Amino acid sequence: MKDTEIPALAGRRLLVVEDEFMVAQHIAMLLEDFGCHVVGPVGTIEEALAALAENDLDGVLLDANLDGISSAPIAVALQSESIPYVVVTGYGARKLDSEVLDCAPRLIKPFKTSDFSATLVAAFAPF
Repeated sequence: MKDTEIPALAGRRLLVVEDEFMVAQHIAMLLEDFGCHVVGPVGTIEEALAALAENDLDGVLLDANLDGISSAPIAVALQSESIPYVVVTGYGARKLDSEVLDCAPRLIKPFKTSDFSATLVAAFAPF
């Protein structure tokens, strides 16, 4: 076990949906450090829906806005499959463009690693 592995998250298959390459790589690195299996990252709605169809996922980290387009269609698909997701956004706490995005746990970019891990444990850890 790595020093940074989080037992409650270890082995979880998490999809990263993020259109900013550096942010996506940072999130993926943190997830791997926590012991998660990272799917992606992907940066478009089409890629995310394909990854959802092709993988057995435990959860998704979902950027609220993908190159100017709302990621709400992905959130709708996740809800229909009962896959938990966390919205990761640079828009702060303000209301987003869709109820399916507003109802999810939210991480505000930039985030502290401690906030990131706590949010993921709450959203994706087994009960």
